[in-house]
Parts: sequence; structure tokens; C-alpha cells
Amino acid sequence: MKIIALHLTNVRKFAAKRASITGISSGITVVSEANEFGKSTFFDAVHALFFEKYSSSAKPVKSLSPYSGGGVEVAADVETSDGVFRVEKRFLSKKSAKITRASDGAVLAQDDEAERWISQLLGTASDGPAGLLWVRQGQLDLEAETAKEKSLLMETRRDLLSSVAGEIDTMTGGRRMDRVMRQVSDNLLAIATKTGRKTGAWKAASDQVDLIEAELMQVAAQVKTLDTALKDRKVAEVAAKRLDNPDAKARRDNAFSAARAAMDIAHAHIGAVNSAQQSCDLAQLKAAAAVADLDAFLMAIDTLGSAQTAAAHSNTLALDAQGEADHLKEAAISAQSQHNLALDVVTKARTALDLAGKQTTARMAQSQSIQIADRIEKAELAQAERDASNAVTSASVATAAWVQMVQTAQAEVSKLMAIALGQSTTVQVTYETDARIIHNGRDFPGDQPVVLDAETELRLPGLGRMTIHTKAAGSADKEQLTQARATLKNVLEQAGVTTLQDAHTLAAARTDAATKANLAQAVLDTLAPDGIDALRMSKAKVDLAAVAADDAVLPSLPNLEAAMNAAQETLDVSEKQAQAALVQQGVAREMVAKRRATAEATQQSADRAEIAAGPVETRDARRADLLRLQAQAQANVAQATIELQAVKAAAPDLETAAAELKRSEAAVTAARDERAGLNERLAALSSEIRTLAGHGIEERRDELIGELATARASETKYADQAAALSRLQSALDEKRRAARDTYFEPVQAELKPLLSILHDNAVLSFDSDSLLPNGLMRDNGQETLGDLSGGTKEQIAILTRLAFARLFARQGRHMPIILDDALVYSDDDRIVKMFTALTRVAQDQQIIVFSCRQLAFQDLGGARPKVEICDI
Repeated sequence: MKIIALHLTNVRKFAAKRASITGISSGITVVSEANEFGKSTFFDAVHALFFEKYSSSAKPVKSLSPYSGGGVEVAADVETSDGVFRVEKRFLSKKSAKITRASDGAVLAQDDEAERWISQLLGTASDGPAGLLWVRQGQLDLEAETAKEKSLLMETRRDLLSSVAGEIDTMTGGRRMDRVMRQVSDNLLAIATKTGRKTGAWKAASDQVDLIEAELMQVAAQVKTLDTALKDRKVAEVAAKRLDNPDAKARRDNAFSAARAAMDIAHAHIGAVNSAQQSCDLAQLKAAAAVADLDAFLMAIDTLGSAQTAAAHSNTLALDAQGEADHLKEAAISAQSQHNLALDVVTKARTALDLAGKQTTARMAQSQSIQIADRIEKAELAQAERDASNAVTSASVATAAWVQMVQTAQAEVSKLMAIALGQSTTVQVTYETDARIIHNGRDFPGDQPVVLDAETELRLPGLGRMTIHTKAAGSADKEQLTQARATLKNVLEQAGVTTLQDAHTLAAARTDAATKANLAQAVLDTLAPDGIDALRMSKAKVDLAAVAADDAVLPSLPNLEAAMNAAQETLDVSEKQAQAALVQQGVAREMVAKRRATAEATQQSADRAEIAAGPVETRDARRADLLRLQAQAQANVAQATIELQAVKAAAPDLETAAAELKRSEAAVTAARDERAGLNERLAALSSEIRTLAGHGIEERRDELIGELATARASETKYADQAAALSRLQSALDEKRRAARDTYFEPVQAELKPLLSILHDNAVLSFDSDSLLPNGLMRDNGQETLGDLSGGTKEQIAILTRLAFARLFARQGRHMPIILDDALVYSDDDRIVKMFTALTRVAQDQQIIVFSCRQLAFQDLGGARPKVEICDI
């Protein structure tokens, strides 16, 4: 099969248009157009034509529909060994399929019969060949996306390779091998997963082993627990007997009593030590007091003379300070008098200035009141204009949405009228004289087309009558037009108009009113941003301030301010002088107070020194008494220290006595607690032993050991079976891989000359499961397809498709190769080599290339048909 022409009607961007490509060559054909032209639309439409049912509503079919909707038509002129035929389908609306012979126009098949004719033409009921040979935009590899498509293409490749290499379809090469391997796989999967995990009977046997082992472990643990409990009870009984020995108990009790008596003696000796310590401390305090008394007496005699001299000098300084303070007080009184006079002058000047300022403010308020009144008047006018315009806008139904409804309805009427015009008879008359043709009692219009949608009679004055028989328009189209006109009329009547022009006029009036309202609001916001009431309140305030205005002549404010400033300067100077005088007076007062306090302090010091020294006649006797008392106190301190040291030397060791008491008490308590614990332990062990011994756990352990041996033997049998099946599967797989090398020889033979154009001595390796290339061997070693660049993967995918196409041709199934914007990742050098490969295959193979790369594909050659587009 070769495609010689393609025709799309109302497909995607070709809405209400017919797009055709004719003159498609039997070799290479390049359709090179800019992006968004519709090349992928042609690709998807041709794919749907050959591989989607005409009755289908699947996604690939729905994607062909234009935004405006309607039926989608796709047709292709194909050449076969039996001649040229047109294959056409209509999708989505009035669905149909038809095969027409080009030589005589005979319809060979329609609808389902046409679908069967296409299947016979392709040689398959699936889209396998297209999936292998047709490259969609952006597709880089040979694998499909969905599992269903992968399975479909896998079967197509298998059928193709088995067909062209049928002699290899033996026990190790083809479907028989597949059945054997499937049986081995099924047997293995019955007892193990693909990852080697146990399943089925093997897993059941393994689970039984696990259950028996778990129970045996539990029973063995119970047996071990019983043995341990018996041993622990013997140990506890020995310990209890040891604690109950009378001699040991008596030793612990006697040791505790002796320790308590020694602790009582130690506590009693502590009181004697404390008493001796108190006597020693008291003697030291009395000795310190005797020393202090003697030192104070001697110091008083030494300081008595100097204190009296200092007291006399302090009194003299206090008298001098009082005289200076009296002088500064008179100066402060004089400075305050000058300040008061200056303050009186400033007060009078400020009063005059305040009166003049109030008059000035009042007269300014009068001027502001006039200005605010003018703003209020203008704002009220703007508010009235705004309210009136808003009323017009609110009353009008000619909103933007309504105008859009009118325009939509008018557009629908115009579209249906255009359709009616295409289905009706149109008459246009050009008059050359004053005579007129009469139609329905009126003059027939001149120089304009008139649609005749029914049989029409025209009267020709002076000639006769003429009847025109019009084409019958579809009743559905007439009904749609009538309904559209009724819709337009209803929408227009909402605003009380009858024409689209009236609607636009009404909408313009509403828009003008809205503009006036917005302008008036802007004026109102400028004149009264806080509202007219706020302006009225402002006017009331300035009116209140303007009440004090009169017509008297105002004195000169600058003169008053100058007089005020001069008086203020005089006041500031006098104030500083008065403050300075007060400060000096205060300093003098503080000096008087300090010197008087110093004089009193020195006098008091002299008086205390005289009292401490006592009368002159008794000072020698007092010194002797103080010396004697000091010596006696020091002797008492020495005696008390000796007695304290003696008591401390005789004291027992309190810490040792306390440690012994604590140890002996702990021994008694520990023995008592240990005996109580042993009683509880013996009771618990006896209860546990009775429970375990009554369940026959030792007999159950022996039974489980036998059951475990049987279960392990069963598990080993299944393990051996799984291992044998795995080894058989590996051996069969190895044999199949070896046979597949021969299996892939046909496609490798087609690929080798094509691949050598791009890569010298390069060889593709194929995956035996997917039947697709999985690696490339060249100078730098073996590379997986995943490691190759996008351009190299794209080139290998296209070359492989070329090889598969040649295999299809050898099988008698000639399918065109269609590439949609392929080779987008190829550099300049590689793309030229790919052009060479395409040209080599195109010698006996049809290749259709859609591309937006107009400059790059100039070097490909081949036919260059243009897309022809016309209205329908």
C-alpha cells in the first residue's frame, strides 16, 4: 500500500475548511511547513483513518474535533496492486466509512464492511505496523507507553520475525519454546515467586516447619524454666536454713545492743566538750573587752588636746560664713525686684500682641468661610449630577453583559444566515433603466444579492412573469435560524429596542451616564473628600471664629512683636541675674550649715574625749586598774584553753560509734528482709513447679521433635523441586537466547547497511524478551540504550523502523513510513547521514516526512507537495 493523497475536512485547526496534500511520491515525500501549521494534525488524522473505528468516540478521535464542533472527515487515496482506492471516514457526527474505486467511482464497501476492507489491506486487525513504522512528534524509542500497546507491538514483532525466519520456529526458537518455558514457569510459580520467595505448597510446608519450631522452642523454654525453678528452690531452702541459725541471730542482736550503748556514751561526752568550749569563749570575750577599755582610755587622753583646738577653729569659720551669707541675701533681693519690673513690661506687651493676633485670626476666618461656602455649593452640584447619572445607569438594562448577549445572538443569526445563503438560491439584479422588477408588490432591490428561500414569482413590467424554483434548505437549518432570530428579538426587547444599532446607542448612553457619574464623584471627592457634612461643620467652626472680628484699625503686628521681643530679652537677662543671685545665696547658706555642723561635731568630739579621760586627778589610778584587769583576763583565757583541750582528748570517736551502730542495725534488718523475701520466693517457685509439672511438657517436647523432622523432610522435597525447575528454566532460557541470535538475523541484515552509514562496524544487540534493541556495540565498547544521547537513540529508533518496514515488505505487507517532526535531536552531520539512510530505503519503500525544519530538510530531497486549503 502506498498513500498518494490525503484530505482532511473540519479537522482541528482546519475548522470549516478542507486541507489536502496531493502528489505524494512513492519514494520520499517531505511536507515542510512552519510550527502550528497542522502537520501533526495530518499525522493523527491518518492514524485514526486506518486504526480507529468510524464509530469510535475514543480520545484519539475526539482530539480531532475543532473548537466549533461538527463532524470530522478524513480521506486518503491509496495505491495497491489492485489499483487506486479512496479510503474515507466520518467521525463524531453522521459517522460512516466508505471505500471507493478511483477508476470508475464504484463504492466497494461501507461502514463495517469498509473497516474489514482496511484490515485486509493492512494485513492485521491491530495497529501493530503503524506502531512500529510511524513516529509521532517527540517519540524517541520503539516501546509503547501502555501495557496494552506494549503487548500489541510485542505480538506484531513476534509474528513478523517468525514469518520471515520461519525455519527457526523450532523447539528452541519460537512459540513451542514459549509454551515449554511457560509450563516450566507456571510449575515454578506454583511453589515460588519470580524473586525466589516460597509460595503454594512449598510455603505451606515451610510455614508448618516454622509453626512446629516455634512451638518446640516454647515447650523447650518451659522445660528449661521447670529445671531452673527446681534448682532455685534448693538454693533458697539452703539460704533460709542459714538465716534461721540461733547462734548467728544472737551474734547480730548482741552486736547491735553494744553499738547502741557506745553511741549513747559518745553523745553524753559531746555535752562536756560544748560546756568547756563555752567557758573558753567567755574568757576570750572578757580579755578582748579589757584590752578595748585600756585602748579607749589611752586614746581619749591622746586626742583631748587636738579636739579642743579643732572646735575653736570650726566656730571661727562658721561666723565668717554667716557674714558672707547675709551679704548675698541682700543682692538676691535686689535682683528679684529688677526681674519683677521686667516681667510686668513683658505681660503688658504680650496682652497687646494677643489682642492683635485674635483680630487677625477672626478676619482670616471670615475669608475661609466664604471659600468653604463656595466649595459646598460646587460639591452639592456635583452630588446632584452624580445621583442623576447613577439613576440613569441603574435604570438602563444595556449593561456590558447584555450587549455581549445581543452580539452573541446577532453573530449566531449571521452565521446561520450564511449557512442558509450557501444552501439557498441568490439573485442579484443590476438595473440599466428606470423600469423595476416587482416582487410581492414592491420593487425588487438592485445591486445587492437577495436570498430566495422558497419558490419565488417576479413580475417583469412590459415582459411578463418569471418563476424561480429555489433549492430546498434543510428544515433543521431553517428551524435553527428561526430560533436564533427569536433569541435575538427577545434579548433586544429586554431593553425595548429592535436593532443591534439601537442596542449599541442605548449601551453608549448608559456608558456616558456612568462616565458622568464617575466624573462627578471625582469632583465631589476633590471638593469634599470627607463629605459635604464635614465641609458644613468646618464652615460652622470658622464662622464661630469670625464672630470676634471688628472694623477697628489693627496696630502693626511687627511693631508689637518687636516690642514684645525686646521686653522678653530684658526679662530673660533679669531672670538669669535673679537666679544667679539665688544660687549664690543658696551656696552661702549651705556653707554656713556645713561649718556650723563641723563646729558642733568637733565640739562634741572634744566633749567625748574629756569624758573618756575623766578628771585629771584620777587618770593615773584609772590607768593602773585597766592594766590589772587586762592581765587577769588573759590568765583566765589560758586556763580555760587548757581545760577544753583535756576534755576533747578524753572524748570517744563519735563517727566510729555511729558507723558501728549503722552496720549492726543494717545486718539485723538485712537478715530479717532476706528471710521474708526467701519465704515469698519459695512459695512462688513451689507454685510454678506444680503448674509446669502438671502439663506434661517434657512428653510434648519429645512429640514435637518427631513432627519437626517430618515437616523438614517435606520442605526439603519442595526446595529440591524449586531448584530443579530453576535450573531447567535457566537452561531453556540460555538455549532460547542462543537460538534468538539466529532469530534476529533478518532484521540485523536489514539494519547493518543502514547503521554503518552513521557508525562504522557498529552492531545493535536485541533483547530476547522484548524483541527490541537494547544496546550498541561500537569502538568504545558495549553501551546500553539508556546511556546513549537523545540524538543517537532517536536515530537508532528510526533506523530500526526502516528495517522493520523492509521486513514487512518482504512479507508482502507494504506500509508507508510516516515521520512527524523526527530527527529533532540530530546534529548537522548526523542528520545528513540519516537523509542518506532514508533515501536508500526509499528506493522501494514509501516514506512521508512532516517537518517544521524547512532549512535543515532541504538536503533530504524527494517530492515537496504543498498543503492546499479551501473553505467548505
